[in-house]
Amino acid sequence: MKNISPAADSQSGFSHKRTLERFDMKSVASQYPSVYGDNFRQQREKRCVIEALKHVPAGGSILDLPCGTGRLAFLMAGAGFQVTGADSSSHMVELARENYRNLRQNNEQLSKVAAEFSVRDVMATGYDDHQFDAVFCNRLFHHFIESETRVKALAELGRICKGPVIVSYFESFAFDSLKRRLRYALKGSKPIDRVAISLRNFTSDLHDAGLEIATTLSVLRGFSPMRYVVAYNKVAATPLRKAS
Repeated sequence: MKNISPAADSQSGFSHKRTLERFDMKSVASQYPSVYGDNFRQQREKRCVIEALKHVPAGGSILDLPCGTGRLAFLMAGAGFQVTGADSSSHMVELARENYRNLRQNNEQLSKVAAEFSVRDVMATGYDDHQFDAVFCNRLFHHFIESETRVKALAELGRICKGPVIVSYFESFAFDSLKRRLRYALKGSKPIDRVAISLRNFTSDLHDAGLEIATTLSVLRGFSPMRYVVAYNKVAATPLRKAS
C-alpha cells in the first residue's frame, strides 16, 4: 500500500473537503434523485448496478456509501440484500430514511427488509474491519481529483469489506470526457470536479489501496464516462476475471 506523506495528505484533503461542503446542504439534498429515471442512460446505469450486484452473495450485507437520498439502497433492499446506507451529509441521510420509510408502505418486498442509514465519512467510516460482505461506492470518485485522495478512500472501503468493493469512476476514454476536456482547453483552464481518469490510472489507485480488479462495466462504452469497477482485496481468495 502506498505510504502517504503528510504533504500528500494535505493535498489529498482538498477535493475531499470541497466535496463534503458541496453536498452538505439541504437545498442540494432536496434536488437529489431518489429513484432511477426512465431515460436511456439512467436505465443503462441501473443495468450496470444490477450486473455488479451479481458479485455479492445472495442476502449479503452491503454498505452503500455515499447513499445520497437512497436510490441505490432501495434497489439493493428490493433485491433482498441487507443494506446499510451512509453519507457524509446529514441532509442526504435524513431524506434517505424518510424516502425508505415511505417506499416500504407501498412495497411488499421492502416491507420485509430493514435498512439502516447513518452519517459517515468515506475517509474514516468508523466501521469494523471486514464488517460488510460488499461495499458499493457510487458517483463519488469523479469528485476526487488527486490520486492520494482516491487511494485513501479506496483503502478504507477495502478495510471494512470482506467481499467485492464496487466503485464507479469517470473514464477518460469516452466521447463525453473528450468533449468536456476540449471545452475546458478552449477556455484555457482545467476542470477541478467531475474529473475523468484512465482505467490504467484508476487501476494503479486500486493497487496502491490493496485492491485488484475482477471486472469492469461501462454504462455506454465509448460515449458515457461512467464505468463501474468490481475489485477485491489482494489477499482475498476470490478468483479474478479479466477486466473488460
